[in-house]
Amino acid sequence: MRSRFLVIGTLAGAVVLFAWQMLSHGALGLPEKGMRVFPTDSTAVAAHGIRALAPENGMYFSAYGVLAAVKIGAGYPDRRTEFASMMIKQFVVNLVVVLILALLFDRIGDPSIVRSGAICGALALALLGMMDAGYYIWWNFAPAWTLGNVVDQVISFFLVGSTLAALRRRFGEPRIATAERPGVRAQGGLPASDAGLRTGR
Repeated sequence: MRSRFLVIGTLAGAVVLFAWQMLSHGALGLPEKGMRVFPTDSTAVAAHGIRALAPENGMYFSAYGVLAAVKIGAGYPDRRTEFASMMIKQFVVNLVVVLILALLFDRIGDPSIVRSGAICGALALALLGMMDAGYYIWWNFAPAWTLGNVVDQVISFFLVGSTLAALRRRFGEPRIATAERPGVRAQGGLPASDAGLRTGR
């Protein structure tokens, strides 16, 4: 039963996560809040200027307040043409993330579907929120970008946690609830009476 939950939970959770990511990016634009397009960039002017400073693709920073991730192809192609391949890679990442959550679900999950989602959302807020806040503190990422990404990630993990909780009810091993019984205090020390405990004179 557990292996069935892991397989079905991972696949279903990854699909739910991917569907939310498409909605969040495509319709709501949550992770893109605060981002600006370079002006007059229709002819890759910005990419040409950056290539002059960053001759190879990779991560660059300047102590004077610049952080950049550079991936410029030969001939300066529009990277939006790689959208399909990047979506496939993102779905693979989603599978790995949801599998990890499914493996840990006996520890972090809750019998309540909503509470399970809230627990996973709180984990996202603590871990990924710390990262996004760090980007804001150290590199001046836009406040709207920070808030948009935190909200996006919390909702993502809430949905995955809720999905896993619902599927565990259907396919997971049933949990046996046991009530803790009050313990019996052991008698210790000497008896109140010395009857039967006479010592020799």
